[in-house]
Amino acid sequence: MNSYFEERTEQSAEHAFQNAFADINWQVSLTDSDHHGDLTITAPDGHVYFAMLKSSTEGRPDRVTALFAQALLEARATARKHHGRPAALVWVKTASPSLVKRLQDFHDQYAEGEAYGLISGDGLQYLHFPGVPRDVAASITRVNRRTPRGSSQTHLVFSDRTQWMLKLLLAPEIPESLLTARRERYRNATDLARAAGVSAMTASRFVNALTEKGFLDQSSPYLNLVMRRKLADLWKASYKNQPEPVQAKFLIPGPPAALMEKLLQKHQPSFLGLFAAAEALAVGHVRGVPPYVYVYDLEAANHWKELKPARYGEKPDLFLQRIRFPQSIGTGAVQRKGMYVTDILQVWLDVSAHPARGAEQAAELEGGILANVIGEGA
Repeated sequence: MNSYFEERTEQSAEHAFQNAFADINWQVSLTDSDHHGDLTITAPDGHVYFAMLKSSTEGRPDRVTALFAQALLEARATARKHHGRPAALVWVKTASPSLVKRLQDFHDQYAEGEAYGLISGDGLQYLHFPGVPRDVAASITRVNRRTPRGSSQTHLVFSDRTQWMLKLLLAPEIPESLLTARRERYRNATDLARAAGVSAMTASRFVNALTEKGFLDQSSPYLNLVMRRKLADLWKASYKNQPEPVQAKFLIPGPPAALMEKLLQKHQPSFLGLFAAAEALAVGHVRGVPPYVYVYDLEAANHWKELKPARYGEKPDLFLQRIRFPQSIGTGAVQRKGMYVTDILQVWLDVSAHPARGAEQAAELEGGILANVIGEGA
């Protein structure tokens, strides 16, 4: 292979893994811009992987296994140097089920539990990393099987970028007071990418997924969402298994509403969420649940001088929750009384997963303010 094709192959490999991890809200960057193959991967839980990426235009199991072994050894050395976790990544032009099994067997026999990934140019994608969503892992091992023409192989993952693009598509039907977003109609993925601040490739994959799942009106000149009730149910389902929040008390007594306003006005950007946000947006239905506050840095918020940890068995004054989707939550938020409040779609998503009357509040929104957006009337 000449140097031109080697460079193009390496670039394809890097882009493939960057896009795959971006879709599940993981961050990927080049460790050394002058050395193709070294990637730094950061999981949402903060764990950092130092990955070595190998690529090949051949899919022979013996040769790819040798590349995998080399990547694993080099990744271990890099991870030790940078005090992180190793990961071996392999990209091939074409892949077969026998190749996947060969790498899995090799990993099980010789690896020490390290993370690894395999992506091929013909559609196979396998990410064996702790924390990768189970539904994604279950789907990627099947994409290499031949399927009837017209069947869908694109997986719609509700990543941070995906959710922000969904909010942009729905924004024209939502009052500006309830969602901060541009009110435009988008003709194609390029227009949407520009508005969302994402790459054209990210927007294109998103639009393709919506199309293959039947969520876009093919007769419309714009990207117009249809089958919204089904889409809404899938979106809500992605919010199951939320991380546990931190329970906190105000250090000094006082009216809870006034204390909360002062806290959020001082510590910006932080965001009022869930039921308290619904109340602030004048669409509240459930009361009595302590307010939720979204923060970017949970460790720093634990040391805010206005707060103290709630003791065991003590009713908290508020819950602190780390932001899982910074672009979607932070960009869409609105302001009330000098505070940032999560937007109406975010409120609906968050309360839908809450065990304390969350379904009741979500149903109220779906039958009310959001009825013509994502509810039965959509």
